[in-house]
Amino acid sequence: MAGGSPNELASQIYDACVKDFPTDKLFYQQDLLGLGLVPKGDVSLLLRCTQLLVDQKLFRLLQGKNDRLAWKIISREDAEKLQNLSPDESLVYNVIHSTGRSGIWVRAIGNRTNLHKSILDRCLKSLEGKNYIKSVHNVKFPSRKMYMLAGLAPSEDVTGGAWFTDGVLDGNFINTVAGYIEYTVSRKSWYEASVDAGRSAKRMKTANGVAVKQEGGTIKEFVPFPAGYQGYPTVAVITAEVNGSGITPVRLGEESITQLLEMLCYDNKLVPLNNGEYYKSVRNPEAVKMRQSRKPVGDETETVDLLVQNGMTEAPCGSCPVFKLCAPGGAVSPESCEYFDPWLEKALGF
Repeated sequence: MAGGSPNELASQIYDACVKDFPTDKLFYQQDLLGLGLVPKGDVSLLLRCTQLLVDQKLFRLLQGKNDRLAWKIISREDAEKLQNLSPDESLVYNVIHSTGRSGIWVRAIGNRTNLHKSILDRCLKSLEGKNYIKSVHNVKFPSRKMYMLAGLAPSEDVTGGAWFTDGVLDGNFINTVAGYIEYTVSRKSWYEASVDAGRSAKRMKTANGVAVKQEGGTIKEFVPFPAGYQGYPTVAVITAEVNGSGITPVRLGEESITQLLEMLCYDNKLVPLNNGEYYKSVRNPEAVKMRQSRKPVGDETETVDLLVQNGMTEAPCGSCPVFKLCAPGGAVSPESCEYFDPWLEKALGF
C-alpha cells in the first residue's frame, strides 16, 4: 500500500499507468483502485489524486462507457506543452487532439469551443507558430481549412492515399505503377514455349500480331498456363513486387495496389480469379511491352468493341477505384472524370 502526500500518491499512480498500460487506454475508477496504490481503496483520496493529475495536464478527463467518469494518460512531453498554453489555447489544442489523424475543420473547432472567431484565429496562429498543430489539405473537402496535431501523419481519407500528391490526383504515377503491375502479372500468367514451325506451313501470328509464314524449325511463342494452374500472383505478391521495384518513392499498401488491380480489370487488362484472390493477364508479356511503348497515331490506334450491352453495369462509376472521393467540385469529380467520356464515346460509337 502506498503512503505519503496526495502529490506523491498521484505521481505513483501516473507512473504505474504509464509503465503497465498502453497510452490509449481509458482508466475507470475501478482500474485505478485495482493498482493497489490507494490506501484502503479510499475513493475520495483517489479523486483528489486524479484531479491533481488533471491540473498538471498528465491526465485527461473523459466520458467513458455508460457516461462513466474516465481518464486517459498524457505523455509528459504533451503535458509540458499544455502547461505553457493559455486556457483558450489549451481548449483548442484538446479539441484538435481528440480528432487524431482525421483532423478537424476550423468551423467545427469553433462550434465545439464556442470561442469568438478572432480569439479562435489567434489561438490557431499561436499553436501553429509553436509547431503544436498544422493545417492539412483534405481531398474530400478542398475548400475547407483543416487542422491536426503536428506530429501526426494524415489518414488516407484526408490525403486520398498514395495516388494523390499535394491533394492532386497524380495520373503519371498511377499509369507508371499500373503498367508495371500489368507486365508483372503477365510474366506470371504466360510461359514461353518452343513450337515446331514445321508442323504446318500456315501463316502464324507473332507476339506483335504480325502474320508470318513459318518454313520449318522451331519458334518461341508465349502460351497461357493450363486450367487449374495455381501460380497466378496474389495481391500480396504483386504488392511486394511493386515495392521492391524502386518505381515508387513511397511504400504502397495492399489496399492501394488493389485499387489499381480493379482499374486494370475494368480496362480489360487483367482478369480476377477466385473472387480477386489471384490475377492473370489478358495479354502476354511481349504484347504488353509493345502496347505500352506504342503511341496512338491517326488510324493506327487500337480498335475496341462498342459497349452496348448494359450501361448500368458497364458505366465506369461502378468499378471506379476513386469512386468514394468523387464529388461535384472536388479534386475528383464527374466533370473531370477521365473514364466517363471515353466510355460514352465507345457506347455511342462516335
